[in-house]
Amino acid sequence: MYLKHWKLDNFPFDNTPSAQFFYETSDHRMLCEDLYDAIVRRRGAITLTGNIGCGKTTTIQRVLLDLPQERFDIALINFSSLSATEMLFEITQQLGLKTKKYRTDKNVLLQALQDHLALNATHDRDTLICIDEAQSIPDMATLEELRMLLNFQLGDRFLITLLLVGQPELQQKIAEIPQLQQRIALNLHIGKLNIQSTMYYLLHRLRQAGCNQPILTKQAVSLIYQYSQGVPRIINHLMDRCLMVGMRTSKTIIDQKLVHNTMQRYPLS
Repeated sequence: MYLKHWKLDNFPFDNTPSAQFFYETSDHRMLCEDLYDAIVRRRGAITLTGNIGCGKTTTIQRVLLDLPQERFDIALINFSSLSATEMLFEITQQLGLKTKKYRTDKNVLLQALQDHLALNATHDRDTLICIDEAQSIPDMATLEELRMLLNFQLGDRFLITLLLVGQPELQQKIAEIPQLQQRIALNLHIGKLNIQSTMYYLLHRLRQAGCNQPILTKQAVSLIYQYSQGVPRIINHLMDRCLMVGMRTSKTIIDQKLVHNTMQRYPLS
């Protein structure tokens, strides 16, 4: 426990989504605005991709929390390794439908889902289906079933918005189904932090944790960026270890030497 040593109120580099520690670059702000806009305008299908540890899950959670609750009915699927029928069942469960005894009956599941979507539309509610880690969808049949859900329309209005979130290889899977690829209204990608954004990211999280004094040198930031390549999850792991090592060695500053020693002691790859 290094909180007392560094005079912190909270652990600043835990790898769990947190509104308190959320750091937004200008590029990331525009991405969130684009994603929000596509959802509220019922654009149909949207993809959000990014490399491991770049903050995809944190981003979608932030955007979903900003959506007006009275308007949106949301199914958030975090475990995507599902067959087509299993995916349909999970969607109906997330939407609160009573389909447990029909979990293997695809036709009943589709009918229940269509009825629910139509009912939402009559009450001016939108339905959002968000699939996280969508690159792990095991076969094309599941992606094809998700594409077919976009056929649920009322006039010129999509009855669902489908948000597929995953690593860059998700785009390769989508490309194997041209009908789905053509339905994607917006492709978004989260990139890594640059060195300046890495510095602001570190300072932001430290301040949010209660740090009121400078404890990072510029050389330390440079080495952290070099090692992490701007991937937030790696930054978090490394900084958490640096704070621990710094406490154990009675340091008051995280400098280049401390970062280097921490990297050697706790290799992350």
